Amino acid sequence: MTTTGLTTLDHSLATTHEWLEDLREEMSLDDHEQALAVMRAVLQTLRDRLTVEEAAEFAAQLPMLLQGVYYHGWTPAGKPQKIRTRDEFLTLIADRLMGNRPPEESARAVFKVLANRMTAGQINDLKSTLPDEIRQLWSEA
Repeated sequence: MTTTGLTTLDHSLATTHEWLEDLREEMSLDDHEQALAVMRAVLQTLRDRLTVEEAAEFAAQLPMLLQGVYYHGWTPAGKPQKIRTRDEFLTLIADRLMGNRPPEESARAVFKVLANRMTAGQINDLKSTLPDEIRQLWSEA
């Protein structure tokens, strides 16, 4: 069944729905709106920690609709942000979540979904760009 009448968009919508359902189940969230809010907060915080090139390489592995979420509101000037510690990273996630979810649980859950949905090579490349303290969130996922 087609939703938009455009195969590419329908496929991206279905794939995005699957990723959000994985996250919803992982965090026992009530709905996909909550899952999208968590996914957005973590992806955008991660994006701001990456160089422009790294951010683009990572985004290429996301479903098209999540690419839009990832890039929404982004300005590449001044990137990457100097987010060096776990606390800095989690504080930025918390700011984006506006207190609606625990940032550490959110980061670990999104990282788990990414690890299950993206290639191991892409995940390893991404992790290698992160400071140890932030990288540890991946292993805790």
